[in-house]
Amino acid sequence: MGSRGAFVNVNSGNFSFVENGQRYSTIGQIGDIQILSMGATKNVKAPEYSHSSNRVYVTMKDGKIKHISFYDDNHKQIKVIDFEHSHHGIKPHIHYNLDHTDKGISLSQDDKDLIKKIKRRL
Repeated sequence: MGSRGAFVNVNSGNFSFVENGQRYSTIGQIGDIQILSMGATKNVKAPEYSHSSNRVYVTMKDGKIKHISFYDDNHKQIKVIDFEHSHHGIKPHIHYNLDHTDKGISLSQDDKDLIKKIKRRL
């Protein structure tokens, strides 16, 4: 699959994969949502691919939510909620299909409800 999203072992129960020598690891779960952590690095990115189809991942950095990412039937990222910085004055904001050239999109009520659910359980 290539660098970001290259699986170490797709059959492992507690999956991890490598990006540029950094390993994403599952550190918890909220319902069907996997909580990921990446080894010490400055740039924490949401994985481009998921281990399972139709997956949702929360990627953590320094104990805080960095991204919530959503994946399709083909394991490809289709949406990411980015928490770490503002994009054209919007924080958190959404990007679709790995396109970070857009202006950033405001959260829907469903997105806000999901964030509340995740934060309550972390």
